[in-house]
Amino acid sequence: MKSFIVKSVLAVCLTLCCLFYLDIMYEQKTSDPIAEVNKFNIVPEGIQIANMGSSHGDAAFNWDFLTKERNFKCFNFALASQPYKYDYALLNMHQNDLAEGGIVFIPVSYFSFNSEAVTPEDIEAISVRYYRILSPQYNPDYSLYKDLVAIRFPILSAGDKIFELFKPPITFPSLSENRQNIVYAAEANMEEGMSDNTISDNEMQLASENTPAPDPAPVSPEEIYDTEKIQEFEAKGYARYQRHFENKTDYFQDDKKQELINIIQLCKSKKVTPVLITTPFTVYYNQYVSDQFLYDFYTTINEIAVSQEVSYYDYSHDERFETNLQYFGDADHLNPEGAIYFTNLLMEEIPELSAYLASH
Repeated sequence: MKSFIVKSVLAVCLTLCCLFYLDIMYEQKTSDPIAEVNKFNIVPEGIQIANMGSSHGDAAFNWDFLTKERNFKCFNFALASQPYKYDYALLNMHQNDLAEGGIVFIPVSYFSFNSEAVTPEDIEAISVRYYRILSPQYNPDYSLYKDLVAIRFPILSAGDKIFELFKPPITFPSLSENRQNIVYAAEANMEEGMSDNTISDNEMQLASENTPAPDPAPVSPEEIYDTEKIQEFEAKGYARYQRHFENKTDYFQDDKKQELINIIQLCKSKKVTPVLITTPFTVYYNQYVSDQFLYDFYTTINEIAVSQEVSYYDYSHDERFETNLQYFGDADHLNPEGAIYFTNLLMEEIPELSAYLASH
């Protein structure tokens, strides 16, 4: 009996060692489908200025000037298709990293009060990535089975990809390169036309000057851009509208409103100022949004802002952006140049932020 127990223990240990080895080999030879979460490997302590949000927040805020030139502690918590429940989970997990008196920008997009992702594949892809960046007690959808199979030992869910073991290992991109790869799961084929997120020397110089560029004169896009550029943004605008609006019946769900309120209240409990904001969009996205929806959208936001005593700033139809396609990667996401310009504007125009910067 004793011999049997010893052999059983040895067999289990040997199996686990083989599993660990095969898993390591598998991960070395497969690409990382959720590399954008790598930025959470380095979350600074004493965060003074941060933003939450989905891809709109991820693409719109560039805190490089404040972090590199003025030594502020800033962090962008946003990820593509991130709903408020995960905004709250991330903020809750990192609440002790927030500096008292700081500011957190909370983007409010047209889809914020329902769900951007509607297909089971999209929902699952969003859920899985948080197993890498949230401790189990903070993950609202935690499953031990999914944790083990999808994250701890992904080889167990490899399926046909198990044959990747017979391929030579790939070289993983650096952290800075990973953060450049924003992938929208349902539109992977359309994202090929987006600008890459490499910050040019000219863009860094613009950020270091800490002054917004001169306001562009309001002219129609047709006067500036060629037909191919216009058609590209028209197609992307309609595709984004379809993703955010079609096949949905309730655009303003009570649980999503409460999740936003939870984020606001968490910020206040840590003596951090929450600021609601809608990032810039192009006319090619806005043109499909009905007046009735906008009325309901702003009514919902204003009710929350008044009841929670927070400020709301709307840049969705700002003429400095709406027809200036050079600031956009697609119809509703700023590109790196647009993010620098937008963030510089915020430093000048948002009273809470400008006052904080002036006093620190």
